Formats: sequence, C-alpha cells, structure tokens
Amino acid sequence: MKKKYSKAQMDYLASKEQFMQVSEQSDKRVNQLKDEGVEIGQEEMESIIERTGLHRAFNELVQSENTLINWSQTAIRNEPIFIENRGAFEALYEKLKTDQNARAAIVDLAMRLNIE
Repeated sequence: MKKKYSKAQMDYLASKEQFMQVSEQSDKRVNQLKDEGVEIGQEEMESIIERTGLHRAFNELVQSENTLINWSQTAIRNEPIFIENRGAFEALYEKLKTDQNARAAIVDLAMRLNIE
C-alpha cells in the first residue's frame, strides 16, 4: 500500500529533491574548476552559488522544513506515542531553534506520520 503524504510532506520532499539537485550541480562546478587548476576563493564560490541557485534552494528547503514542523505539531497530537510521551516530544520541539539534532529528529518524525 502506497503511503499518502500531506501537502507539507510533499512540499518538503520536493524542496529537498530540488536542493539536492542544485547542490550536486554546485559540486560539479567546483570540481570542474579544481580540475582546471583554478583556485577557488570567495568570489568564485559566490558566483557558483548565485548561478546554480543554491542559496534560493536552501532557503526554500528551510521554509518547507518549518512548514512541515508546524504541521507535525498539530498532526501528532492524536498519535498514541505522543500522548504517552508528551513531555519528551514537547521538550524536543522546544529545542528546534538551537539544536540541529532535535530539528532533524522532528523532520524525520514528521515524514513518518501518516495522514490517514
């Protein structure tokens, strides 16, 4: 049976895929310059980031993560595991802005939620 995704989950998956593609393009360009013997400084990196759209893709990924996290806070309230471990989940959500591991755990949790 195929998993159904919420809009927030689908948007996150699309943003993540877009970021990965743009990141790969940026890596290829950096490697190409290295192979050509070009020393890569700040100016070259800024040019690569601008041309590939890496900064925009990153911002869109962060925005979709934030939307996914906000959605998950509502969606998780009816899940039995949340009800049983409410304090632990609330503590995890409190750490979102300061702890990247907590943010990654919440994003992973949000992607595991079923909307059915």
